[in-house]
Amino acid sequence: MIHSGLLVCSFFVKKRFGRDESNILDLNNRISVKNVDKQKHFSNVWELIDSFLNYNTNPHDDESSMKLFSIERESICKKQTSDYRAVSFIVSSGSYGIEGELTNRTTKNVMYIRTRDDADVKQFHAMIFIPKDKDGIKVQKGIMLFQSIGSYGIKTITTKQMKEYFAAMDLTFETRTVSIALFLRKILQDGNLKKITLLRNAISPDSSDSMLISSGREEKVYIKPKLKEQWIQKLLNYVDGRKDEAVFEINDSIYQDISITFGFAGRSKTARLRDIDRFSIIEDIPDGIYNNGNTNHQKLIRFMLDTAEEYKERMVFRILK
Repeated sequence: MIHSGLLVCSFFVKKRFGRDESNILDLNNRISVKNVDKQKHFSNVWELIDSFLNYNTNPHDDESSMKLFSIERESICKKQTSDYRAVSFIVSSGSYGIEGELTNRTTKNVMYIRTRDDADVKQFHAMIFIPKDKDGIKVQKGIMLFQSIGSYGIKTITTKQMKEYFAAMDLTFETRTVSIALFLRKILQDGNLKKITLLRNAISPDSSDSMLISSGREEKVYIKPKLKEQWIQKLLNYVDGRKDEAVFEINDSIYQDISITFGFAGRSKTARLRDIDRFSIIEDIPDGIYNNGNTNHQKLIRFMLDTAEEYKERMVFRILK
């Protein structure tokens, strides 16, 4: 049985080489960029997104990733309400570089010899969703959704292409988790937490070692821990922007960081608490929409919109300073 999932992440755009929040762009406002020594102006980020989509309707060979990438022009579908704008599209992508044989599973006959230049191209749905400014709040973060099929996906290649396209205009395109606290709670509540490691610099008790900055690192590991709700809330408060440094003070010991190991997309992943915002949330696509290779395209687009609207209600759309 082949399953399909939906990777959900947030994104923002800022001026290149800018280090502070003042360089992060308001997505629904006028944007000025530098492109080949010329200044260009866009009424909002949607004009940049439209330009990116149209540019990539021509197949692109990403030799560094050894992947083909293109967007199906006929699949681009825009939707706008009083609350948001969204665009859905289909990405065709596949890897090359590996020789092999395509064998019929029933007859066991080799049907085709795959060369290093043959790419196994598949089609995936994707969506970009941006709320409109409301109640005086200028939106700086949007939502992106990427379909995955089995172990295959298009988030990495799509965001790589977007980064390169935006960089040509002196802009930086970045992705983050749609909600750090939501992602962490999903890990903790779904039973995917495998290990917590407390990390701190170990200082030697021997005074003769005082010339050393540090004598190593101390790790305290808890395997498949069951956390108290009070401590879970401390973690959630920390990653949600309320920087309570007491979260790293445990049993009178001060820790520099906490790493967690968890099940993620069928694999085991490890992330430090300070870096966990770079992961995407994964939602299962119901079998009634994707059933072992058969896709109801209209239902999938509706499911993606509903998912984006659900996360919109729990997401902060400005970058916290």
